[in-house]
Amino acid sequence: MKSFLLTIISLFLILLVLNAGYYKEWFHSKPLLYWSDFQKEKDDTLDAVGIMRDRYGIIYTMSMKIKQVVAQKKVAHPVILLEPNSYYRDSLHMPLHAPEPAVFYYYTGLEAVWTNSPNVNQANFLLRISKKGANLDAIRSPQQLQQILAAYKKFTPIL
Repeated sequence: MKSFLLTIISLFLILLVLNAGYYKEWFHSKPLLYWSDFQKEKDDTLDAVGIMRDRYGIIYTMSMKIKQVVAQKKVAHPVILLEPNSYYRDSLHMPLHAPEPAVFYYYTGLEAVWTNSPNVNQANFLLRISKKGANLDAIRSPQQLQQILAAYKKFTPIL
């Protein structure tokens, strides 16, 4: 009987702590949110691509479209130059941002660089995002690459 009472008191104290102050916010934003997402996804009938699209959003979808375009063009070793995110924020006033090169590689398996990357001179495609959509433009010469980098010089790559 004593152990049963201690168990009830312990559960009561845990529930009290989880419903007070900082821990209440944490409990509602982490475990309960995870549980509600799990409940939603377990009944979902989407395929693996649909689940990834829902989970990772527009950046994943955009990255996969770029992978399709590169596959259609049959480029041997594409290195994609990503525009700086501060360009979207400051110049285009768009809440969108390009993925980090590592995240882009994780999604697509394609190499990408930012304008301040050490191997930016290897870039042979430029990903341009506008309000109309995304375009993948070929970089045909080192001079054209230097002109592109000069145009984005005042914008720093940020997350």
